Amino acid sequence: MKKSNSAFTLTELLIALGVIAILCAILLPVIFNLMPNQNTIMAKRAFYATQSVVAELINSESCYPDKTSSAEGKRVGFDDGYGYPNCTLWGGDFNTGTIETEGSNVTKFKTLFEDKIGVLDPATKVPTDSFTTTADGMVWAFSNAGFSHTGTGGSILLTVDVNGSDDPNCGSGGANYDTELGNGGADCGSKTNLDRFQMRIYGDGGISIVDDWAKDAVKVNKDITEEE
Repeated sequence: MKKSNSAFTLTELLIALGVIAILCAILLPVIFNLMPNQNTIMAKRAFYATQSVVAELINSESCYPDKTSSAEGKRVGFDDGYGYPNCTLWGGDFNTGTIETEGSNVTKFKTLFEDKIGVLDPATKVPTDSFTTTADGMVWAFSNAGFSHTGTGGSILLTVDVNGSDDPNCGSGGANYDTELGNGGADCGSKTNLDRFQMRIYGDGGISIVDDWAKDAVKVNKDITEEE
């Protein structure tokens, strides 16, 4: 009896390898496009961390007690300059006096925010406009502050570099945010893999993302967050 030979021929192996190579050429770019890059992941992380801290503070009766019926008039969320970083001791009387200056309520918010994300100096308890890198490698900076007791309560601008000092140091529309973060990219207009963006935090606790690339990365739910 003759034995049957079930082995593949060289031609059949070459054809199989060719088919595999074609499938890889077609599918790999699709797979890579579906996978978010590291900057996208970190942008989401920065936004959700900010959202979490803002929500915790705005809903904290010890940090920001309800003063809508106080003698000095309605306050909106973060429009409150009284108090200390630990949210346990507050100066002034909640029912008398005048609304403190914008600089006071912003200093209070910065102090609490920086304490929550772990960058506040425990010895001085003094916040900074451009503060040190957080443990995950992101750099953050506050600017354009102005909480008030009208409308949505004014706003404060928060700028984030999701990968620290690494290139390209660029935001949407060619913005490099050099004033806020320093060392901005020289040619941000041609960059596509961006790493810097801004968020506007409102006195009533709302948050809007300024940069389009970060909006796309986070996929902001308009029912939850303000849209700028």
